[in-house]
Amino acid sequence: MEVFKRAILQPGPPESFALQTVQEVVKPQKQTKLAQDENQLLENILRTLLQELVSSAVQSGEQIMQYGQLIDDGETQGHIPRLLDIVLYLCEREHVEGGMIFQLLEDLTEMSTMRNCKDIFGYIESKQDILGKQELFARGKLVMLRTCNQLLRRLSKANDVVFCGRILMFLAHFFPLSERSAVNIKGVFNSSNETKYEKDPPDGISIDFNFYKTFWSLQEYFCNPASLTPAPAKWQKFTSGLMIVLNTFESQPLSDEEGDANNLEEEAANFSIKYLTSTKLMGLELKDSSFRRHILVQCLILFDYLRAPGKNEKDLPSESMKEEIKSCEERVKKLLEMTPPKGKDFLSKTEHILEREKNWVWWKRDGCPAFEKQPLEKKTVQDGAKKRRPRWRLGNKELSQLWKWADQNPDAMTDPQRVRTPSIMEYWKPLAEDMDASAGIEAEYHHKNNRVYCWKGLRFSARQDLDGFSRFTDHGIEGVVPLELLPPDVRSKYQAKPNDKSKRAKKEETKGAAPQVEDNQIATPASEVDGEGIRADLEASAAQMDIDATATGNISQGGTPTPDEHQKQSSDTDVVQEAGQLEADAEVETGMIDGETDAEVDLDAVG
Repeated sequence: MEVFKRAILQPGPPESFALQTVQEVVKPQKQTKLAQDENQLLENILRTLLQELVSSAVQSGEQIMQYGQLIDDGETQGHIPRLLDIVLYLCEREHVEGGMIFQLLEDLTEMSTMRNCKDIFGYIESKQDILGKQELFARGKLVMLRTCNQLLRRLSKANDVVFCGRILMFLAHFFPLSERSAVNIKGVFNSSNETKYEKDPPDGISIDFNFYKTFWSLQEYFCNPASLTPAPAKWQKFTSGLMIVLNTFESQPLSDEEGDANNLEEEAANFSIKYLTSTKLMGLELKDSSFRRHILVQCLILFDYLRAPGKNEKDLPSESMKEEIKSCEERVKKLLEMTPPKGKDFLSKTEHILEREKNWVWWKRDGCPAFEKQPLEKKTVQDGAKKRRPRWRLGNKELSQLWKWADQNPDAMTDPQRVRTPSIMEYWKPLAEDMDASAGIEAEYHHKNNRVYCWKGLRFSARQDLDGFSRFTDHGIEGVVPLELLPPDVRSKYQAKPNDKSKRAKKEETKGAAPQVEDNQIATPASEVDGEGIRADLEASAAQMDIDATATGNISQGGTPTPDEHQKQSSDTDVVQEAGQLEADAEVETGMIDGETDAEVDLDAVG
């Protein structure tokens, strides 16, 4: 102990001498961390030293936390806070057992008066962040909880309200929100919180004593709402008394002046939440807006508990009871809204709090599962050590794996079933099923709305079904579908019907009249040229070329052409030029349709 006494008087931060002091006192086997028996020996020494310091402070008449004040770096500090700082540093650095500091704080509060305990608790609050670290919290949380509960038992709930509040706020911040030791899991009510009131009517006071007894008797049910569910007689007694109170509040509404006069929300003075029950104060309390709100909010809390979710069937209210709860709740909310000041705002805030309370009820009935996530610790890279990125054969993991699979399955890329061009009948079958009205497929889900599907189908039809491809101009994408796939009623709509122009063209072609061929060629637009039309036009062009050759020969034999012959020659030349242009257009159109080169075009008709 003499060594620690000298360490307490030594200036400077604890990290400069704390570990050397422990090694000098205990002489541990390991230089930086004590074993179990060594920790026990050091704890006994420190507890004895702490007791001696407290005794000296009491004998000197000084406060415990200010005894033997030292000036260190401009700050005044007593012997006991200095000793606690040294032990806290050793526990934080894991040189000694982490629960040692909590044990010393518990001993210190037990040896001190309540006046000194306020200073001790101030030290605990100042070191809350260090005491709450995981390595210390896990070893001393139960000791700290026991210390705070012992302080709360020693304090007066009426005179030491502020100190009690400090302890409760410390526990709320020190322990995690999901700590089961701080949760009333079973939902037990504090039935010992009894409200005492007068049982006999006083003399000389003009008051409705029956109303007085009925009013304060409701506190028995507010204290233990669980007693109302299994006992219908108690529920009937409670509702009859509550109706009397609500009728009285409705018959004696408060004015805005009375509400502003009794508004405690704007006052800074402390007040107790337990109201006095004297018969002499009953008339004044009924005119107090805060008093009325207190009673009405108690009613809402009771109703909310009776309808709380997740209960057993035996604890649930009956149907008739639910109707009575609903009617009573509406009256209570209406009275809260009418109670000045700011009745609507107060009611909305109260409803919001009760709604949030349901989440906590479910959380407790689910076993209080932890919902906190620990922060991720960043891994520090050692100096000089560089993290090497993995190298892949083809740049990334996925491509390298795909290449590996290709080596293991060499036939996968050359499988004829893997890459093949589908037949027209197979490809257009889904669209043909969509066109069948009996299938009942909605228009928005038709394959004709898929632009990629239609584009691929047109390319397949251009290569395999040129006749069907030509129907695209008149009937759209649905006309390209092979007629064999369509039902009879739909097939008739898309069957080819020869028009008058094609009939006239074939008739004049058989006669071999050149002017009619010219008209037929001009009248046929390039967009309507199909496979047969191209061949017919090319044959007509060849015939026209023969006619032109004959006409030229006649001119050369006869000498100078007449004006009529000259006009005929000009018209024949125009026909030849137009036929050549149509031939070129047909070749271009065929190349665009087939996606092939011009060398693949069938030129038999021209030859």
